[in-house]
Amino acid sequence: MANPLSPIEDLTDHDIDRMVPPRIMRLTQHLHNLIYIRFFYENIGQQPPDWIKGEMARAQTVLLEQLDRENAQGGAFREVEHEARKSVQERSRELESRAEVPHSGHRRRI
Repeated sequence: MANPLSPIEDLTDHDIDRMVPPRIMRLTQHLHNLIYIRFFYENIGQQPPDWIKGEMARAQTVLLEQLDRENAQGGAFREVEHEARKSVQERSRELESRAEVPHSGHRRRI
């Protein structure tokens, strides 16, 4: 993978398989299939069956849980280190310089 910010057309199948865990990919494809089935029903002017709506809600919940778990465990999505994502321990700390106090002994009185 040359550049992570390059267009998706530049990625090979191997790059995508490495970037997205298999479980996340399967859940995403399942949810996409359900969305397509729902679109089919709505396209012909009918309401989708209740089982489609229920399965979509369940698939979305499971997918979001897996994404949270993947991000919490530092999985494949966290391989690229971002400045904004650094934890407190990883941040570099610099001491601020203190204001200069004159040592002449003359103080301004109010």
